[in-house]
Amino acid sequence: MGSENVSKGQLWTGRVLSGLVILFLLFDGVIKFFLDKLPPEAQAEGAKLGYPPEVMPYIGTILIIITLLYAFPRTAVLGATLLTGYLGGAVATHVRVLNPLGSHILFPIYMGIILWAGIYLRFPKLRELTPWQK
Repeated sequence: MGSENVSKGQLWTGRVLSGLVILFLLFDGVIKFFLDKLPPEAQAEGAKLGYPPEVMPYIGTILIIITLLYAFPRTAVLGATLLTGYLGGAVATHVRVLNPLGSHILFPIYMGIILWAGIYLRFPKLRELTPWQK
């Protein structure tokens, strides 16, 4: 899936959107290795999610790997698909602990929309698969 037949504006908008998602998710993945270094308030908020601290590096590793898949054009669609599943798990986690709707529960959905918008703008072949084509 190359970037042929994509305007420069679409290509760069897609790259910027994808880049923002990639930076955020890589940061989120890396920080899972350093939870003990976070301020006590952040540790308490993380503990509310119900995951034991010792599993967080595994979750971080998975997130980093699938984010890197998304970052490279050859595997971007696979990465986007896997990240969609990961973000769905994040939504379920926030719903389970009754976190606020707009700031917590919907945030992974916002990320997913930006993630797919970025890849949609970069890859014209992906547009052929969308149900709203003429």
